[in-house]
Amino acid sequence: VDYGLSNLFGTVMVDPAFYVLEKGNQKQEKSWFISLDQYTRTPNEKFKKDFCLEALDDNISNRPNKHNITLSQEKLKIIEGWPFIYWISDGFREKFKEASLSDEFNIAQGIATANNERFVRLWWEIENSDAPKWINYAKGGPYNKWFGNNWSVVNWENNGNEIRNIKDEKGKVRSRTQNEKFYFKEGVTYTASGSKGASFRLHQENSLFDVGGSCIFPTKDYKNSSYLLALLNAKLAFYILDCLNPTVNTQVGDLQRIPFIIPSRVKELSISNLAKNNIDTKKHLCFYRIIEINFTQNPLISFQGAALKDRVLAYLNFENAQHTQVLINEAIINELIFEVYELSVADREQVEAKMGLSIGSLPVCKEAISDWLLVNERENNPQQPITNHLNNLPIAIFEEQKVREIKEGFATLYQSNNDLEEFCIRHQVNPINVWYWFKEANVVPAARAAEISLEFLADAIRTLLQEDDDGIIPLVGLPGEEALSQRLEQHCLQNGFTAAQYMQLDSLLGRSVNEYLEHHFFNQLSNHLNLFMYLPKTPFIWHLSSGQHQGFAAYILIYKWNRDSLFKLKSHYISHRVQNLEYRQITLQEVNTAQAQAEKETIRLQLIEIEIFKTKIDELIAEGYDPKLDDGVGKNIAPLQKKGLLRAEVLKATGGTKSQLEKYLNADW
Repeated sequence: VDYGLSNLFGTVMVDPAFYVLEKGNQKQEKSWFISLDQYTRTPNEKFKKDFCLEALDDNISNRPNKHNITLSQEKLKIIEGWPFIYWISDGFREKFKEASLSDEFNIAQGIATANNERFVRLWWEIENSDAPKWINYAKGGPYNKWFGNNWSVVNWENNGNEIRNIKDEKGKVRSRTQNEKFYFKEGVTYTASGSKGASFRLHQENSLFDVGGSCIFPTKDYKNSSYLLALLNAKLAFYILDCLNPTVNTQVGDLQRIPFIIPSRVKELSISNLAKNNIDTKKHLCFYRIIEINFTQNPLISFQGAALKDRVLAYLNFENAQHTQVLINEAIINELIFEVYELSVADREQVEAKMGLSIGSLPVCKEAISDWLLVNERENNPQQPITNHLNNLPIAIFEEQKVREIKEGFATLYQSNNDLEEFCIRHQVNPINVWYWFKEANVVPAARAAEISLEFLADAIRTLLQEDDDGIIPLVGLPGEEALSQRLEQHCLQNGFTAAQYMQLDSLLGRSVNEYLEHHFFNQLSNHLNLFMYLPKTPFIWHLSSGQHQGFAAYILIYKWNRDSLFKLKSHYISHRVQNLEYRQITLQEVNTAQAQAEKETIRLQLIEIEIFKTKIDELIAEGYDPKLDDGVGKNIAPLQKKGLLRAEVLKATGGTKSQLEKYLNADW
């Protein structure tokens, strides 16, 4: 009985398994399955028990029942591993007798470093070099198709000598540098686990790959990586993988069993071109994200508009259009892959019932498709399959209530996992409609606007700190040293902002720029750069603070941070700050207003706080703190967090047998 996830016992969701195994002649006996998993999380879920008993009754009485499926046990053996895939047609099952993915491609796990904290960095943790110690490194990451997640680098100095020689206390090598013949070659990489299933992306040349970012490479005559990528991102492949392994973790063995049919030259070319278009589109979108290695410029600079809100909207409309084209291309790819595999109508319907229809094939409203075609004619020269697909989309009239409901949802678009694709799936609406209605609604999603503004500030402050002699900028101005907020405003004005536009950053951030810099930026940047569950947050800008009274606070840049920076903090920045506060104390001596008394008390507390701050710096110097950029943010920031010198914690100080903070404090590299 394939019962599916259910609250069978009335309180918790469980996945019950019902088996009756009987010894007999497998060539003559048929297996009998009762299929009920299709009712999970539907209104009919509460009737599954009744359906099950009816199916049992009907089977005994030889009455037909749609939930009963029987087939020869020999047919179960057609698919390698003999999984109980009972529901597919005989025609579909025959596909598994053909060549499989493993016949034309090698699915390879990569480097197991045995110590990612030591050997793996995110690209912004290191300095660029013409002869890099650090090599681009595919490491899985969140669900993302076609291109991206290119954030990691791995220490491959001297052909990975350090990694190859990492050993345990008994002298046994702990790392694995496997499948080396595929190092630095182009292929397809993927994220193997996640609630949405696997997702496949281009693995670029001159890159290495991890176990969690396993790759697929051509091994024989068939070398078209673009076609392979399109196939694996198609609904048919997702369906087959779900049949072979209906869990959230796709295994190498699952991929190896996918039937592989070499397409006709015409179809191969069409599918490959669509895949390349998607890769290029996703790569271009990376230009505007500070976390991407090919980041070029923030949307607040790249896009035009009288107000910053208009620039955000201009970018989001552009981004929606780009994602929409990817989803349309995916719909066409799905159609073409069905044709390559020559699925029957019934088989195709079964795939779409399980995986959902391609949202790029759903009906469009007349106004949306007209506008889309007009824009595309003006800006692009679309491929013929795209033009044919667009011209054949069904036209529909949408109820006002439906459109209003969708527009009201735009406020949360791109928040959390609510990207354009998820939004369209949830509402079962073509992305062309969403693109069109979003332009009409003129709504700026607050969370997305704040994220774009955070990245803008991070890039601007990084630039200011890079241009600064020592990479240290105080939050309060000092003699000969303007405050960070003053420098930031000047930077924005020099890069095309008006004074009014600079003030508009407040509304995008949801608070004043000064308040944001003092209380929120460092923590939010740290969280924004927390891309892998098992690696630490990696802010490249640090907010040093003496404490809640803000006696002393400064931003520093990790690329210029070293042991000498500690001495300069004391001798120059803190010394001048103390002089300013003491001078202010003198000027307030004879003033006895309530406001003056409050300021005197604040200064007294600030001076005490600064003395404690100085003592902690002295302790760091005495303990031999000597940060090296290549050691990574985690190791370099841990002693500062331990001393309480940061505005917010970066490393987890609790949890597990050994906290993240403790691990980096004791790091031995």
